[in-house]
Parts: sequence; C-alpha cells; structure tokens
Amino acid sequence: MNQPPRPYPVERGLIERDDCILLVIDLQDGFLAKLDEGRAARCLERVRFLVEVANRLEVPLFVTVEDPARNGWTTAPVSALFDQDLVQHGKRVFSLCGQPDLAAAMLRQRRRTAVLIGLETDVCILHSAVGLGALGFRAVIVSDATAAPGEEHALGLARAAALGAELIHAKGLFYEWTRSLDGLAALKAGSPIAPPAGSLL
Repeated sequence: MNQPPRPYPVERGLIERDDCILLVIDLQDGFLAKLDEGRAARCLERVRFLVEVANRLEVPLFVTVEDPARNGWTTAPVSALFDQDLVQHGKRVFSLCGQPDLAAAMLRQRRRTAVLIGLETDVCILHSAVGLGALGFRAVIVSDATAAPGEEHALGLARAAALGAELIHAKGLFYEWTRSLDGLAALKAGSPIAPPAGSLL
C-alpha cells in the first residue's frame, strides 16, 4: 500500500535534482492560442529548454493534457522532445491530484520534488501545485515556463505562493540542477542545448 510522502520542512534549501520530477502541464495548442504571441513564445522557449535539460540530466517527465479531443495533445515543438514511450496523461480535472489515477501515479514514483511548467498558471498549475503540496510533495512552479492570459499569470503565481508553492525561474532551476562547474561541463559534454531566446546562462 502506498503511503503519502512525508511533508517537507519549512526550511527547504536548494532544489535537489535527484529528487525532482518535471511536470509538463497542459501545454496544448488550444490553451496556447489564448496567449499573446510573445508570451506564448517566451513560455515555449523555456519549457523546451527545461525539457531538454531534464532529458540530459535524467530528470523524469510527467505530462498531462486536458481534454485532448478539444485542446489537442502537447504542442509539437515540445512533444518532439519526449521519449516515444512517454505517456501523455489525459485529465478532466484542473488539479492532477483530483484524478485518482494521476495522483496514484505520482505517489508510485519515488521523487518528491514536483517541478511544474506549462499552462495555465492560475488554474491547472495552481490547483496541481496545491494538490501536490497536500500530498506531501515539494511543489515548485517555474514562473517563466508557465503562462496565462493577461494579468492572470501574475495573479496565479501570487495565489500559489500564498498557498505554499515555491517559485523559481528557468535559469535559477538550471543552476540548482547543475550546481557546479563540473556539473555544467558534464551537461555540455553532449550535443549543445540552446538557451532560451533572450536568456544568458
């Protein structure tokens, strides 16, 4: 029988890569179409970058899609980076934890730092982060790899932080995952990973 993970202490410290699972939430064309072009492009660039880095560092992915018959599957520029056997989990609830099979899948795997990227900040990202926190996960939202229309992005981040989720940006997560010059060198030993457009690493 699966036991809920032990809650994290208030003093959490830097993010430990080996405890992370990267959640790509509802990054579907139906939701991207609601964003202005610039915001969508910035979010996609950072999601693309983090998925590539996660693949290189062997951080597992967990992907959700809301009502794919209506909104589509994960957008092609990002899904092209997925392993062929990676499951895109369909959902009809805003918090992935509100769907028993998805909550059970998260609890079955051993990692307990849930890093959230995708859409939309004030709905599925927020609800999932709060739900994961209630299950005992350390919920971390990447602020510039999530998005929502207009002011709803900032409002969603503020609400998530007030309810206990941590916020980080893509560059910050990159350096917490790599930690050292040796870590950077190991990451760069393979084919180059382009940084997000407009970002200096």
